[in-house]
Amino acid sequence: MDPADTAEVGRKEEEHEPETSSLKACFSQGLKQLHKTQELCNATLVAGGKRFPCNRALLASVSPYFQAVFTSDFKESRDGEVLLKDMDPSLLQNLLAYLYSGELALTAENAEDLFTAASRLQVTPALEHISRYLSERISKENCFHLYMLAYDHNNPTLLRSTMHYLGLNFETLLEHKDFPNLDLRALICLISSGHLVITSEMYVFWAVQRWVAAALAERLPVLKTLLQHVRFPLLTPREIAEVQEDVATLDQQVELQWGDLDGAGRLQASGGLRQGMYQERIICIKVPRLRDILSVNEDMDCYMECLDPATGSRTKLPPLELVALPGCSALDHKLYISGGKHPDGSYSQALHEYNSVANHWLQLPAMSTPRSVHILLTCKHKLFALSGWNDTGPLASAESFDVVKQTWSPIASLPVILRFSASASYKNKLYLIGGDADSDEVVYQGILLYDILLDTWVQVPLEFCLHGAAAVTMETGICVLGGFFAKKNTQTYPNSRFSQLLPCTSKCFFMREDGVISNEVTIPPLPLPLAFAGAAYFQGKIYVMGGVCTSRTHDAIYHWEPGESSWTQYPESLTGQGTVVRRVLKCVTLKVLKPNLKALVQDDSASRVAIGLADTKVPFKERREDNAPSCPPDPLTSLGANTP
Repeated sequence: MDPADTAEVGRKEEEHEPETSSLKACFSQGLKQLHKTQELCNATLVAGGKRFPCNRALLASVSPYFQAVFTSDFKESRDGEVLLKDMDPSLLQNLLAYLYSGELALTAENAEDLFTAASRLQVTPALEHISRYLSERISKENCFHLYMLAYDHNNPTLLRSTMHYLGLNFETLLEHKDFPNLDLRALICLISSGHLVITSEMYVFWAVQRWVAAALAERLPVLKTLLQHVRFPLLTPREIAEVQEDVATLDQQVELQWGDLDGAGRLQASGGLRQGMYQERIICIKVPRLRDILSVNEDMDCYMECLDPATGSRTKLPPLELVALPGCSALDHKLYISGGKHPDGSYSQALHEYNSVANHWLQLPAMSTPRSVHILLTCKHKLFALSGWNDTGPLASAESFDVVKQTWSPIASLPVILRFSASASYKNKLYLIGGDADSDEVVYQGILLYDILLDTWVQVPLEFCLHGAAAVTMETGICVLGGFFAKKNTQTYPNSRFSQLLPCTSKCFFMREDGVISNEVTIPPLPLPLAFAGAAYFQGKIYVMGGVCTSRTHDAIYHWEPGESSWTQYPESLTGQGTVVRRVLKCVTLKVLKPNLKALVQDDSASRVAIGLADTKVPFKERREDNAPSCPPDPLTSLGANTP
């Protein structure tokens, strides 16, 4: 046979040769076959008079319960027969089918019974699967029932989910018929949480009052313990009077302790505000260029304002020293501005924090490296200052700031120096999408991913080049909007502006974890090509503000909600008067005080305030009765929104 023919035959044989199965696939297929034929069974489970042959090694590998049974000296271990009293045979059959095939016949009707059975037998994989199923179906009708189910079986997944739901809907659930059935530990965990979604501290007092009154003789001894978790300094004088009257009705011996406190003192004595006492707003940061801050015609004494899209109201933030192109980010109720370039040409390494509760700026420890045109992101209570530029040239260095410890630390340097990237944080990772690389003004055709847990960077290629786009983190991924766009990087552009050489685009796309672009989420194109626009995710909608359209600035505001086919223009412009915005714009969402609390916590004059119980000698926020059940770490905190 001709060698060429031999090679052709070989190629065809290779083409038809079945692919080698993975170990996982072989194992899964083998288990299914063994379950079907009931071969190699060396144990028998008995439930409801029915016998279920099975393999003890399989059971012991996934269940601490069966591992203990089959490795003990008991009769069950020797004979291999385990009698499961009061176990529904259909539930056992369902769980065994799951262990052998990975398929669980889970429905709304059998989920709770399967949860109980899996918990009893400690079938961990099935229990986790059922817990997630139940967690996704928590409602006002079943939340207390599911909480008690989770508590009875000490299941952390379902317990956290139900506690989280109770905290989010606390105000409306106070009147629920099952609320008084909460155990003391659960009630303390709820009312001590800073993540409780309530608009007034009175809801915490009403919760204590209703719970105690439901079984007065039995629960009155723990009234003082519960009242220690009411943040009295957050109550108005009228509310305090109501509390005093109602407490006296329950227990004449309980008295309040008073002190002279101003707004800052109220916050310190209370231990902080609850989550529901804030409301989200969009902060528009008109990040100036150097030419703007040198211009005498620019009114730049305050370049940040708080926007409420629902009402159109705008409030200026207190003024801050003006610098060109600083980093901007936000975390809860605090806004951070880092670095930038001073009017004299020097670079800043300062970090400033705006506290929306106190309504003032505070200077924090400075970055180790002065930088401008850098990226500032927040993730897991840390700030990340990435790349940028200073008088030494482009920077590959990066550093992180721990907002709790108030310290900066170096992190892994970027593999590519980037400016003007779209940036976002999502699931313990930072994303830098496109941008211009190094000092040669080469458009970067890729995504940089930084894993904050591993302190490592990874490069993910893109099929196109992108520069000056905006990015917004949503619940399931990252939205990338507009920018200067090219299908491929054909040349470098020394001493030229990208806006003159790359086309501005209206295209938008959705990106999931690890830089995977998804076509499952369709984002309509922007109403016009835009780059360097500000973008924020606010109350379920994405807002895009300002930016550059080809070579001209633009000051319109658009919003889009997932599911809509197009963007909607906001009634007002960014300036409110249609004037041109000659600045780069950044947008962040920030938590601000609700109006009813501003007078309490921003009042500089001291007044008589109830700060706790009169018979307690330790500081209010540290008090706890010795006989009070201990509470685990805040379950509402452990489920925090990434956010993103």
